[in-house]
Amino acid sequence: MKTLADMHVAPALRRWATRFALALVVAILIGYLPGEALRRDPRAVKLDGQVHQLEDEAKELAAGNAALAREVEALRTDVGAIEDRARADLGMVYPDEIVLRVAKDPAR
Repeated sequence: MKTLADMHVAPALRRWATRFALALVVAILIGYLPGEALRRDPRAVKLDGQVHQLEDEAKELAAGNAALAREVEALRTDVGAIEDRARADLGMVYPDEIVLRVAKDPAR
């Protein structure tokens, strides 16, 4: 009779119990990993903050550019806007208007 000593196969229950035990050990090791190993790189966090800051700045600049574009278009087409700008920036008035300048009270 032939001996089958080197062809031994573990029972299915023992194989699955071993696999479960190994999976449990891996899960426990993952659970107890120090927080430093899972933390993001500080340089990446800093760069991420800079990206958000630059995106906010870009949004503000885009809003400012849109306001300036609307103002330019108004100065090209709207007579009221042209008149307002001439009065405010250049001090222009119609010939029949009277301009009164009031000095600020220095005591206040």
